[in-house]
Amino acid sequence: MTLETYRLLANTINSRYPSTPVHCRSDRPLTPQSLPLERSATFFEYVIVDGKRFYASHTVGRSKSSFVHAIIPGSHPTDAYGEVLEILRFDQDFRQIGHPVWFARLRWLKPWSGEHEKLWDELYVFHTVLTHFLLL
Repeated sequence: MTLETYRLLANTINSRYPSTPVHCRSDRPLTPQSLPLERSATFFEYVIVDGKRFYASHTVGRSKSSFVHAIIPGSHPTDAYGEVLEILRFDQDFRQIGHPVWFARLRWLKPWSGEHEKLWDELYVFHTVLTHFLLL
């Protein structure tokens, strides 16, 4: 795993699970109960969600089938669109729940509100709520 992905993973875990702080092994712990984060994960070329295959564009070298529509939960759910860059399974059981945690690293796209052709209004949108993935 690259150092950039490793640091993003540590930051994501700390923001998502503040009661279980972690730190990169090369860094000094910020809190006494912080756990050292392993620097190994299993990377996948694709994942299948609701029967549709999504590729990680960094793994396969192309963006084919790597664009996703995600609904980010919250008090006001937000529609977001992005490109899946990496898909990884992290096996360190830092929360002691007995199963791995899956992550997808995405490049988010900005919405375009300017002029456009009607052609783009007719595209199929695959609606999936990603509740089992953490988005970096």
